[in-house]
Amino acid sequence: MSKHRQEDLKRQQGYSTIVMVMLLMLFGTLMLKGLNGQLTTQVRIYADERRYFRAYYQAVSSLSWGLAQPWIGLNANWQCRRSENIGLTSCAKQLSDSQVLLRGEGSGGAHPLPLTLFQLAEVKPGNITSLEIKLKPLPYGRIDFCPLKTAVECQP
Repeated sequence: MSKHRQEDLKRQQGYSTIVMVMLLMLFGTLMLKGLNGQLTTQVRIYADERRYFRAYYQAVSSLSWGLAQPWIGLNANWQCRRSENIGLTSCAKQLSDSQVLLRGEGSGGAHPLPLTLFQLAEVKPGNITSLEIKLKPLPYGRIDFCPLKTAVECQP
């Protein structure tokens, strides 16, 4: 009987080894699935950040491009310019005789609303009488919200 018992023990040890390997494979699969979920989430977050930064820097470029443009006939209504070949949109609105509000837009890819930045600027001296008005940015004048009283006034 001792011979049969030893054979039974060897068979049982073989089965327990297979069960342990199967459990290790199961735990490994569960860990890999969890890691895959985390990586998928991180990729989405990275893509959202990338779209945001692209829209932000496009809006900054739109403001810079708008500051470099000569503006003709500014008044209390928005006047917009678009550069189709580089994808920039800049709008200007005269707030007073010497102050202008500039609006720059950056598109966020799949997001329907553009990211909008505003820049307070002043009319460069010597341009008040000419038709073409050049703008000079005010220090600390770039903001990410519209400084006008109502939201309707902020839309061109």
